Amino acid sequence: MSVIVCRTLAWRLLASSFLILSLGLPAPAQKATSSGTTPFVLDGNRIYAEVSFVLPDGSLRKTRAFVDLGSPTMLLSPALYKELQLDQRKSLTLLIGGLPLNINSPDAASVDGWFPFSVGSDPQVEALLPAGLMEKYQIVIDYRLRTLTFAHSGSLPPEGIPVPFRINEKTGLIAVEASIADHPYSITIDCGSGYTWLRRTAAQEWVRAHPDWLRGIGAVGPSNMRMADDGVEAAGALLRIAEIKVGALTLRQVGALAIGPDNKNWDFIDWYSKKNPAPVIGWFGGNVLEGFRLTIDYANRTIYWLAEADLDPHDLDQVGLTLQYKSGEYFVAGVVRQNGKPTVESVLPGDKLIQIDGLHASGAPWGSVFSALHGQPGQIRTLTLERNGRQLTVQAKVSSF
Repeated sequence: MSVIVCRTLAWRLLASSFLILSLGLPAPAQKATSSGTTPFVLDGNRIYAEVSFVLPDGSLRKTRAFVDLGSPTMLLSPALYKELQLDQRKSLTLLIGGLPLNINSPDAASVDGWFPFSVGSDPQVEALLPAGLMEKYQIVIDYRLRTLTFAHSGSLPPEGIPVPFRINEKTGLIAVEASIADHPYSITIDCGSGYTWLRRTAAQEWVRAHPDWLRGIGAVGPSNMRMADDGVEAAGALLRIAEIKVGALTLRQVGALAIGPDNKNWDFIDWYSKKNPAPVIGWFGGNVLEGFRLTIDYANRTIYWLAEADLDPHDLDQVGLTLQYKSGEYFVAGVVRQNGKPTVESVLPGDKLIQIDGLHASGAPWGSVFSALHGQPGQIRTLTLERNGRQLTVQAKVSSF
C-alpha cells in the first residue's frame, strides 16, 4: 500500500472519529465476551483451575480453585474471604479466562478451613467452584487439553454423544440415567470426586451375577479419596464393571468402589442423594470423566460426551493399602483383601506411612502418594512405616484390582 493511500485512510478515520464526538453519536459497540477458557491441573483425577478474583479496589487476585460438580456453594479460604471483604459486602466477581462471573447473593461464598492447600508444586488452592455457579452457564471440561471453559448459554456448539440429565436447581447437581447389569439407576456426574463410588447393596446384586466384577475389599489409589477414619473405605468393595450404558453412550471396564454405611451406621450415599434431583446410587468420578471432553448444556439439560481416551483398566494396580489422612500424615486404615487373603504382609491398621521408595509421605499430596504406590502387578515398593514409635521396612507387592 502506498504512503498516499495510508495517509488518506488515516485522515478518514480521524474525521470519522471527530464526527462521532462532535455530534454525540455512540461509538461502535465492542463485542461482549461470550466465553472464557482457563487451564487446570489434574491431580488425583480432580480439577484445580486457574481463576482470578476481583478485589474491592479493582485489582485481580489470582489463585487456584477446586472444580466440584458435587458441591452447591462457593467456598473460600479464610484469608481470601477477608481480602474480598465479604463480611462487608454480599457480591463478588471472578474471571474465568476473559469472562467475568458475577455473584450477587447474601450467601455469595462461605469460609472453609479446608483451604488453602497445595497441589504438587503448584500455587495454593484457595477456593471451590461449585455446581451452583456453573448451572448458569454452558461448561466445557476438556481433560485432554486440561482446560475449563465457561460460556453464556448457546454460544458454543456442543460435540459428542448427547445424554439428557435432571438437575436439582437449588444445588446445581445433575444426574443421568444409566443401566448396569440390565437394571436402571440414576447416577450423578461429579468431577469433584476422584473416583466412581456406588451403593454397596446395588453392587451385591451385580456381583452375584458377575462374580469376576469383584476385585477386592478395601479402597486403593484414587478410589481411597476421603481417607476418613469411619471405616467406609476400608470395608468398600472394589469393582471392575464390564459395561455401563448411559443413554447412547457405553462405558467399559469401569472401576468403582461400592460403599455401605460407616461404623456408626450413617449412610454417605443417602446423604449425597438429598443434594440430587432424585435418589441416586452414587456418582461417576474423575476416573470415568477424564476419558472425555464434556460439554454441559444446563439450559437444555444435556451433557455431551466426546471420547478422547479409553478408560484405564489398570488405574488401580496398586500396593493394597487403604490409607487415612490426619494432620498432614498418612496412616494405614486397612489392608486390602483378595479372595479372603491380605494383599500386603507385615502391615497393620494404625501403622504410620513414612516413606514409599524415595517419596517422603509426610506433607505429600495424595496424588503423589498414590502414584508412588502404583505400578505393574508384581513390582515391589519399599515401604517405611512406624509402629509404636519404632520404624520398620516392608517390601510390598503391587496387585491388580
